[in-house]
Amino acid sequence: MGITKKKLKSWLLPFDVFERHQTVAKKIKSGEIILDVGGGIDALNSFINNQVVVSNLQSGDVLADGRNLPLKDKSFDVVASIDVIEHIAKKDRKRFIEELLRVAKKMVILSAPLGTKGHLEAEKKLLKLFEKKKMKSEFLKEHLERGLPTFNELKAYLNSFPYQVFYSGDYRLNSFLVRFDLKSFKNPKLDKLLYFLKRSLNVILNLFYFPFSSSKKQKKFTNRIYLFIEK
Repeated sequence: MGITKKKLKSWLLPFDVFERHQTVAKKIKSGEIILDVGGGIDALNSFINNQVVVSNLQSGDVLADGRNLPLKDKSFDVVASIDVIEHIAKKDRKRFIEELLRVAKKMVILSAPLGTKGHLEAEKKLLKLFEKKKMKSEFLKEHLERGLPTFNELKAYLNSFPYQVFYSGDYRLNSFLVRFDLKSFKNPKLDKLLYFLKRSLNVILNLFYFPFSSSKKQKKFTNRIYLFIEK
């Protein structure tokens, strides 16, 4: 199979977006029907050819709170939730995962930024940068207010379901990429050149760094955790 337009488009995405969706996409089999809880309409769809139903609070195919999905038990082969649980209050996270497990027939795929001390400190610095530039970053605020999940926290919610765990990325790289993305020039020609440099860096990281970015063991600077929970 040649290089498709969809694949080319995905290579141009920011590395953080590409990494989490491509990692999830690799675990999905052809023909499986997917529920993406908290995802965007054109997010996971950009990486797989499966039927993807999106459930979200304000947009998508099913408008619903992930803690109370208006769906039947085992109504989807795979239920994915990509970087959503860190935006949910800790007291509601168990209920959220129980709903994902209830609706899934075969597997639940869960990803989140990993809650280590170093990662939280890095995000605090990024939030200060946004505030210095008088820019809003609600996702960073929620990360810090609600807390990034740890492996032990997530494991405690699984009710003895078997699972595989993987880790991916380096939060130092992600911090650098956010800072780099915020850079701009007043000179239009220089700014256009910087834009193409940013897109080129996306392609390089997505093609050449991503294949080596995952690990079965947590590392000092790990960025993200994935749980593949089997039913």
